[in-house]
Amino acid sequence: MNRWLVPLTAVAVLAGCGIKKDVYRQDMDRLRGQIARIEKDKGTLLKEKERLTNELSLVGKEKGALSKDLKSALDRVDELKRQADKRKAALDALKGKLQSMVAAGKLRIRTDRGRMIVEMAEKVLFDVGRYRLTQDGKDALEQLTPILVSLEGRSFQVAGHTDDTGSDITNWNLSVNRAREVALQMIDMGMPPHRISIAGYGKFAPVASNDTPEGRAQNRRIEIVLVPNIEELMGFGD
Repeated sequence: MNRWLVPLTAVAVLAGCGIKKDVYRQDMDRLRGQIARIEKDKGTLLKEKERLTNELSLVGKEKGALSKDLKSALDRVDELKRQADKRKAALDALKGKLQSMVAAGKLRIRTDRGRMIVEMAEKVLFDVGRYRLTQDGKDALEQLTPILVSLEGRSFQVAGHTDDTGSDITNWNLSVNRAREVALQMIDMGMPPHRISIAGYGKFAPVASNDTPEGRAQNRRIEIVLVPNIEELMGFGD
């Protein structure tokens, strides 16, 4: 009889309280369902907390890496600025040294696409249609070459240019021959051979119109180009 005591007691209590057994069971099932959902939500929230904690840790690591990269980038910008300032100072000093030749009409200095160019007219260096240097041309190069040599670590390209009179082949040959003669003369005057190169453009890189005598005279020229240091410009150096 004892095994029936508790159920009967529970039924008696429920009956005494006026609560039907089915209603009680429904309420208990509902409560158990709510508890189960709460436990499930709790598990989901704990997983979400863990995920957010991991993401926060990754963000912290990424922030540290970005801060380091940003500092490196800013340091690189500062270094490039120092290099640019150094180059500008050297070019300003070069321009200052060449001012007497500019004033005498022996050359002019200009920049094109970031390159500094020392430009010498045909009449300063050659007779018309010839590629052998005149004595005045040699004297001008003798004055110019030591100044360029003093720019340590810099290289130069001697480029010959003509007007459009005559055939393309003739003009190309003349421009190359003139550039070669200037380069050889500069080497004889102390320019290290590994710091100089030559190019001939013929009529294909004019600086003025070939429709007038004045324009054609401007196009007949020698350019001594200060070759940009690619490692400095692009950041390829050590």
